[in-house]
Amino acid sequence: MNSKSVKDFVSKNISSLAVPIAMIIIGLFFVLSPGSAIGITVKVIGVIFVSLGLILSGTLIVAYSKITLVISIILAVLGIVCIAASDSVAAFVIKVLGIIILVNSALRIHDAYEIKGISDRFIQYIINDLITLVLGIVLIVMPLGAAAVFVRIVGAIMIILGISNVITAIRIYKDGQYVDDGTDVVWEE
Repeated sequence: MNSKSVKDFVSKNISSLAVPIAMIIIGLFFVLSPGSAIGITVKVIGVIFVSLGLILSGTLIVAYSKITLVISIILAVLGIVCIAASDSVAAFVIKVLGIIILVNSALRIHDAYEIKGISDRFIQYIINDLITLVLGIVLIVMPLGAAAVFVRIVGAIMIILGISNVITAIRIYKDGQYVDDGTDVVWEE
């Protein structure tokens, strides 16, 4: 592409490039600063909870239902807690998830021993359940560290998908017009 076609490409495709570029930027943020990404995510969830609580409390349903008023207050309080103590909330949620995984894994190990001698996949089940058990323990012992690894993986996937979408947009736009390369439905201008 020459410089005129690059400018033309960007001007005609700015809306279709917005999402892939946003994915690349957010992915870089997740990879480079996973702790901040977790905190910001919890704060955004807190803002959503507060907003939902305020909107719900301002509806006519609240005038007729005390339960709706209680739910709106609970949402607002949970939102404020998420905003004020985002790291603690994130660590708590991840520890609860770790406990759930740990209990589920222990039950599955018990189930695997129940089929010992009946199924030839006993070892496969045990190995899978032991790996899951270790994951649960890691989530309980170091919740934010494990979450940071997960956030980095999600960030890397977002970067790859964003770059792939930009490359696809460039490939189907050649010499100032859209062409059909067989990978997507496009049109010529």
